[in-house]
Amino acid sequence: MAELSTHNPEFDIDVSIQGTSKTIHVKPDETSDGVEYYICFEGDEQISQIRLEGKDTWAQLWGDLSDTEVQELGKAITNHK
Repeated sequence: MAELSTHNPEFDIDVSIQGTSKTIHVKPDETSDGVEYYICFEGDEQISQIRLEGKDTWAQLWGDLSDTEVQELGKAITNHK
């Protein structure tokens, strides 16, 4: 079985969170049933886990970011792919 990181490499994105431009490190992962989600870190601190819920709608699975911030993260992830 291939490692997930081979198929879904980690990457960095720049987004505005809490009014400040930040570089966020993103680690793609999958649930046990194969649904992709993204673990987002600021430095060493995990700040959120998000996944694409619809065509252009992102949902936060874990974290305290506002919906606007979640959508900005999701947009940056989509643009990175």
